Amino acid sequence: MPEIVIQNVDVSFPFTPYKCQESYMGHVIQALQRKQNAILESPTGTGKTLCLLCSALAWRQTYIAQRQLQAARSGAHLEGLSAAVGEGGTGDAGKAFMAIPTIIYASRTHSQISQVVKELRNTRYKPKIAVLGSRDQMCVHPKVKDMENSTAKIHACRAKVKERSCVHYTQVEKKVSDAVFNEIMDIEELVQVAKDKTMCPYYTSREMSRAADIMFMPYNYLIDAKTRKNQNISLENAIIIFDEAHNVEKVCEESFSFEITSMDIANCIENCTVALQRVTEDASGGGGGGTEDTELTKADVLTMKSIFLSLEREFNKLSVTGQGAVIDKSTFKNLLHSINVNDETKGAISEVLQKMEAVLSVSSSNKVMGTTFQVLNNFMQILDITLGQTKDASRQYVCHVSKEKREKKSSFNSREVKPHLESVAPTFYTKLSYWCFSPGLAMEEFQRQGVYSIILTSGTLSPISSFSSELKIPFPVTLSNPHVIEPSQILVQVLSMGVGGVELNSTYQNRSSPVYLTSLGNTIINVLRQVPNGVLVFFPSYYVMDLTVEHWKSKGIWDRMDKIKSVFMEPKNKKEMVVVMGDFDVKVRTPDAGKTGAILFAVCRGKASEGIDFADMHGRAVIITGMPYPPAKDPKVSAKRSYLDQQRRERPELLSGNEWYQQQSTRAVNQAVGRVIRHSKDFGAVLFLERRFGYKANFSELPKWMQSSVQVHDNIGKFIRPLNEFFKLHAPKTVIEADNEGVLYPRMKEEMKFVYHNLPPIVPKQTTAIADTSLLETTPPPKKYSRAGSKRTSLLSSLSASNENSFETPANLSVEGRKEEEFKTPEVLKQPRKRIKLVTGQPLAVRQEEAASGTDRAREALISYSARLKIELSTEEYVHFRRIMADFKSGGSTDIVGLVEGACGLFLPEHKELLLGFRVFIKSRDHAQFDRIVTERLKR
Repeated sequence: MPEIVIQNVDVSFPFTPYKCQESYMGHVIQALQRKQNAILESPTGTGKTLCLLCSALAWRQTYIAQRQLQAARSGAHLEGLSAAVGEGGTGDAGKAFMAIPTIIYASRTHSQISQVVKELRNTRYKPKIAVLGSRDQMCVHPKVKDMENSTAKIHACRAKVKERSCVHYTQVEKKVSDAVFNEIMDIEELVQVAKDKTMCPYYTSREMSRAADIMFMPYNYLIDAKTRKNQNISLENAIIIFDEAHNVEKVCEESFSFEITSMDIANCIENCTVALQRVTEDASGGGGGGTEDTELTKADVLTMKSIFLSLEREFNKLSVTGQGAVIDKSTFKNLLHSINVNDETKGAISEVLQKMEAVLSVSSSNKVMGTTFQVLNNFMQILDITLGQTKDASRQYVCHVSKEKREKKSSFNSREVKPHLESVAPTFYTKLSYWCFSPGLAMEEFQRQGVYSIILTSGTLSPISSFSSELKIPFPVTLSNPHVIEPSQILVQVLSMGVGGVELNSTYQNRSSPVYLTSLGNTIINVLRQVPNGVLVFFPSYYVMDLTVEHWKSKGIWDRMDKIKSVFMEPKNKKEMVVVMGDFDVKVRTPDAGKTGAILFAVCRGKASEGIDFADMHGRAVIITGMPYPPAKDPKVSAKRSYLDQQRRERPELLSGNEWYQQQSTRAVNQAVGRVIRHSKDFGAVLFLERRFGYKANFSELPKWMQSSVQVHDNIGKFIRPLNEFFKLHAPKTVIEADNEGVLYPRMKEEMKFVYHNLPPIVPKQTTAIADTSLLETTPPPKKYSRAGSKRTSLLSSLSASNENSFETPANLSVEGRKEEEFKTPEVLKQPRKRIKLVTGQPLAVRQEEAASGTDRAREALISYSARLKIELSTEEYVHFRRIMADFKSGGSTDIVGLVEGACGLFLPEHKELLLGFRVFIKSRDHAQFDRIVTERLKR
């Protein structure tokens, strides 16, 4: 592996780094050398994870060597490098070496952490690591791991550890020093290795963390003070790295916020009743009125029940009108003080709550109570947040009270409501929210704990100045990196007008418009015909996605998409997502016959928008269908905007409410478009089917490396042409990649070579240009043309057998065993074959080769109209006309509205007479509908 010198530190890197990677590592080392904080932005696909690991570990090695050298010069006797990292040494020198910083690497999920661990294996560095997780993920005890909730597992585990009755735990001390635990393992591998050795993975990871050079954990382990305490995580002198840090603000705010409802308090009262019953049973069995080990007494439980009853009484006095309102932020604190819950009594109350929680978690009532006793744990956190808060900290909060409707399937309705809960269990319940709107509270806490340095990194942190100001601690080292790819590897386009000349605008007022939804669907169909392999389509929210898909299914658009690529939707459920992604992967690698891959409908801020690697063929294009603003009328969003506006008046450098609101959309979009380029050799297209992305205000918020590549188009013809040419350019890479990916549909490897080079050329218009070319399609749809008794064929087969020079219209496609007439439009097939002769300066002459006896006036009108089409339309327009008719026939000849709308888009505004003449193709029963649609379009 090559070694380079950056900031006087020798860094080993798996390959020769790009300049932007050297710059990134240089900023990491600079921050560590100066013991400063850093915000580093680098696009997805630039290898920032690898850069982070290599630079941080290289600096740490250098730091250790320098300290060891200093100690040697001072005469200290140390036993090699192990003493330098804090494992040995005596006296002052030994204590000094105990200060070697530990690296804490935090990311959002364990799946992301597993990817980081995988990257670490690709480096020369072999540090001692520890991956921290919960008992839910790591417990292997047959009884404990199957318990219904986390709290039950915690207390059952602690009980068995105290009794030393868990064989897995007792083996940890004996075997944790085995050489296998010095290897780099992710959480799943650690669980398996420990399980094979009859060890507890949870306590093994905690033991490994004692001597770890670098620890990996999710955000909440690091930010939540109670979790840090339970996991024995020390922040003193630690280097904290937040990867995917665009989520940090939200996680910090949520960790310092809470919500409490009247149903929560009622559940606490119910918990007290069950705990009292358990204590009484133990007393009658000779326990003396207290449960074993916990020493929970009847008096303790009765006192807590009295507190909760008083709290319920005072809570129900809160005045709530309409949709709720922001109230004095000291309301809940004053309410607690009124029932004698304050700083002096908090410790005793928390101690009793912990005892009750332990009793409930192991009682036979656990199965009846489900997870409801979790509210006791939540109440302890509420006390920690509310009581003892400084005046300055309280200014960062907003208190809101509302009435909420109780859902029939909510957790509150998961058990029978007891008689004493009747007053609080009806349709509505009271909810008090205490929202923290300053992520800086968490960062300030880190500094108080004595961290060495904090590094925040992501692909979407701009604007960095406002981001750092919200965090309330200095970040002297900042970087906004360019991308490592060449301009030819990315295509970025904005389309303002979709199929039919319809404005693509997913505003609240327009997003449910049938005309808009139809145009959006047809536009995506045009895109799917150009893009190979996997395509991702992102919607602003699950609601918008469901609304759109429902319309597409009712109009047959979903089925048309599915004929091109297998269609999948992102589910809300995490387990279902795993299944969907597995199926998506299969259909991308091995497409069904006649299809070119798969398409995934997903949601900005959803599971697919981050944390899942859609590299190479899995994400050849990302389509954004709207601006994913937070719901403007949501009380929390509204309160946040008002809070920021107030803060802005005091500190002008902060974001305003409107700027924050815009930023939330921008970051969600930028995170989604980051799915398309995952490494330096990747390529793909980013397509914005939303006119607002063409506005300067939105355009300038896209990633800087992307802004210079953006093309804005106002019709689909101009939009499709660069897309077609882009994937023609990269077609050879697609074939090579397909070979490297492994299993593919048997014909795909060979036939993919023909897909792009045999696409029909875009024929220049020979006649007067029309104003609206938005309906023009540059390639024939990969649908299966069929007639009775004929063999179905796929797009790949058709294109493989076609000749580029002979391609003029779909009728020129030659497929073995097929008659040319089978490619004609349904209406033409019904008529005798005609030859149209044009004589200069004379009337149009039409000669029939096979005259049909008794030809009526309607047939003559049809023949005449067909002749006019060939004369007045350009070649490109005529090709499109035939496709409109073919699509109508293939759809079962039922979507008369879609047919007429397609004709309107083609003929208007220059060919109004042709539009009126199109009536000859319409059955008499549909004439009235045709007249109505055409009249409405002509009035526009």
